[in-house]
Amino acid sequence: MSEISRRHLLLGAAGLTGALTLGGISGCSRPGTAVIPAADAVATAEAARRVSGRGVVTARLTPRPVTVDLGGRVVQTWAYGDTVPGPLLRATAGDLLRVTVDNQLPTESSVHWHGIALRNDMDGVPGITQRPITAGSSFEYAFTAPDPGTYFYHPHSGVQLDRGLYGVLVVDDPAEPGAYDEEWVVVLDDWLDGTGRTPDEELARLRGGQNESGQSSDGMGGMGGGMGGMGMGGEMQSAFLGGAGDIAYPHYLVNGRTPDAPVTLSAAPGTRVRIRIINAGSDTAFRVALGGHQMTVTHSDGFPVTPVTTDAVMIGMG
Repeated sequence: MSEISRRHLLLGAAGLTGALTLGGISGCSRPGTAVIPAADAVATAEAARRVSGRGVVTARLTPRPVTVDLGGRVVQTWAYGDTVPGPLLRATAGDLLRVTVDNQLPTESSVHWHGIALRNDMDGVPGITQRPITAGSSFEYAFTAPDPGTYFYHPHSGVQLDRGLYGVLVVDDPAEPGAYDEEWVVVLDDWLDGTGRTPDEELARLRGGQNESGQSSDGMGGMGGGMGGMGMGGEMQSAFLGGAGDIAYPHYLVNGRTPDAPVTLSAAPGTRVRIRIINAGSDTAFRVALGGHQMTVTHSDGFPVTPVTTDAVMIGMG
């Protein structure tokens, strides 16, 4: 299977994170000469991303096997600590982030900083930008986050994203123009781990050439997928239009909870709320609406857009 799949290319063009208001270095300095992490060009680019007076944000992530309650459904999975999603990381544009990853999984892993413009050796793709973080070892990611926005982090190792290994990184704008009273972070996911099958077993089935209904699948998931997840194969377009993907998921989560025991986000009448939405699923595009309210789309993939008022918004994978 090619490392760069059709799904990888599609995801590169799709808008996958957003914000709403309610009511690295890679290449050559000259032909044949690689830019290595210790090169002057890397140091120069990092220095240009730093902002005078900005701070250093430190954090620790511990991927490990855990037992989590999804809302009445207790499952065995992998997560960054004790919760799904993992810890919220927060910085201001121009800050230096130092994140130590202590791998307590029984296998190697990585952390990819989805959507962040950062130095190539910190991008978290094993075998391409770094060596994998082996079981029982640790690795420090150190990079400057130059652009404000809503991003998320997850492994780029096998189908580990299809477990509970993901979390949100918010990079604040020091000159934030938005006028809002509260902020909610909402993470959407499709879920099957711990329900009688694992993501690895599901990937093996997809690679065998059949989707959930027994129809042929092009098997474009797996490590070649855009996020390191199982992927959708040829069903991406139909999912965006409301059709089914390759997998019939038993659960869909909002902030790690099923509809049986949902997370409740509340605010007083008249409050303006910024909602940062991330779709951490691998096979589902979610249509998001709030009954009795309109939303104004202010950002997409972390960056401002011309505001658009709408009754619902489609959030694609990633």
